Amino acid sequence: MENQEELLTEVLKRVQRNYMHMVEIERVTKDLADAMSRNDQEAVQLLMKMRQDELERFGETKQEIQLLAEAGGEEKEKVRSWLRGEDQYQPENFEARKIKELSCQLSQVLDRTIAIDKVINLKVAGKDSYYQSAQ
Repeated sequence: MENQEELLTEVLKRVQRNYMHMVEIERVTKDLADAMSRNDQEAVQLLMKMRQDELERFGETKQEIQLLAEAGGEEKEKVRSWLRGEDQYQPENFEARKIKELSCQLSQVLDRTIAIDKVINLKVAGKDSYYQSAQ
């Protein structure tokens, strides 16, 4: 990267993209829960595929963010901290503040999505649920 501002701009673009992916994953997960409650197997299959596709895009973008953070030189630890939503380093500019803000929001969406997924998984798998064994 040419300079730190350019690096932060690229990280921010990808964090925004991942936030949008996560919001879509949450929406599809809610729709999936609804389809399962209606016992609509066709919709369930379609929504599972849609969610998997979105999860793959999320993972690809997350990997890009990690690579950019690694290339951050002396800013690497600060960027990592902001991506985790930590207060260890004070954001110094707009991009850094937005990275931290969106990362916190992304974490909240992720927590809500996991809560919905947990209910779905426990209903479907019962005692064999991933979440049952993770407790």
